Amino acid sequence: MWEINQLEIIRNSKSIESGSLYFSKEGIVSEETAKKVGIQKTFNGNGFRAYPGLVNSHDHLLASYLPKIGVGSKHQNWLSFDNLYKASGIFAERQQLDSELLYYLGAYKNAFSGVSTVSDHIPHFVNSPFEDILPIRFLTKYRLAHSVGSYSLGWGEGIALEYQLAEKENVPFIVHLGEGIDEDSKMSLRNLIKANGLGSNSVLIHCLPFGQKEAEDLKSANSTVVWCPTSNIHIFGKTTNIQLFLKSGINLCLGTDFSPSGALNLWEEMRFAKKIYYDLYSEELSDQVLFQWVTENPAKAFRLPGTGELVEGSPADFFLLPKSEQSPYSFYRDFENSQISLFFVRGEPIWGNQQWKSIFDHFSDHVEAFSSNGMQFLVSGRIMGLWEAMDSFLGFKKDLAFFPMRRN
Repeated sequence: MWEINQLEIIRNSKSIESGSLYFSKEGIVSEETAKKVGIQKTFNGNGFRAYPGLVNSHDHLLASYLPKIGVGSKHQNWLSFDNLYKASGIFAERQQLDSELLYYLGAYKNAFSGVSTVSDHIPHFVNSPFEDILPIRFLTKYRLAHSVGSYSLGWGEGIALEYQLAEKENVPFIVHLGEGIDEDSKMSLRNLIKANGLGSNSVLIHCLPFGQKEAEDLKSANSTVVWCPTSNIHIFGKTTNIQLFLKSGINLCLGTDFSPSGALNLWEEMRFAKKIYYDLYSEELSDQVLFQWVTENPAKAFRLPGTGELVEGSPADFFLLPKSEQSPYSFYRDFENSQISLFFVRGEPIWGNQQWKSIFDHFSDHVEAFSSNGMQFLVSGRIMGLWEAMDSFLGFKKDLAFFPMRRN
């Protein structure tokens, strides 16, 4: 059992406390429980805020490679963009890397923005080999289909059976829906309903072309919608009517989508969501609401109680930022993600500022150092080995913009 004291603790979107954060590898505990069990070591957290690890509600970790492609081109549906991507030199480069390396790249991409949990939308057999080896968590209990419509890939056992099993197992049923602006995309919700795939377990990614009737159907079914505005604008030049969904009371989450079209990281996605919401509706999107979209709302959608909070029973996933005069919920605007001071997942440090060396010495067997923006950082694991492996596969040195460090 460990303690970081003198913190300002962002428990969730409604509760902020000053005091100590008590945790073990099993999760966050109360002060009473910690003292009963016994505190092994205390670290000084004076001057810092503790935040729960964030949730990226839609990514494809296998596609964590840059740069983006198709800048300036606009498409009617996802398949048109996917065909462009598959024909690109960037895709040919990516295909030289093995799946394990790509999964590590995607995991660190998220870890460097304080994301501890990712919904990696892909069949289980693809990501299951990496469940226990990555520095972050990804969702392991879910049912899925790729999408609804003429261009759907053959993921899962069919919408009706996958949704029925999702209800039986109390897990989410995850599917791209309305990923485009063509007629096929507009009909996708109606076809999902016909296939008995709409309900409270449904987590629906994108939902671009939907209006009032569709919003009423989604709210009535108590479904979740995941918004990926950066990717939507990049591919289609348009995005979801998110204000309508918000005012309809639909459970909303935020995701980066995959690297070829999406945001560099979740903080960039949050900034873009804030900006485009104002651009579209001349109305501010509350920082507190946006915080819910990357913490408590996905915890509800993905059946992960305690995730996205720092309360007793929550996983010991958190990050520290220096205190500022601004609202704690506007952190993604006040700071760059490289200013995260310390990031923990499963009660162990993943990366952090050099000033936390004593924590890394206490927890980690192998630690590597790097610099970013004139600051010195430490990272658990062998991230430099990932780069060396990537260079070896490619035959040249490759930097990735979602990593805070750079090489000479």
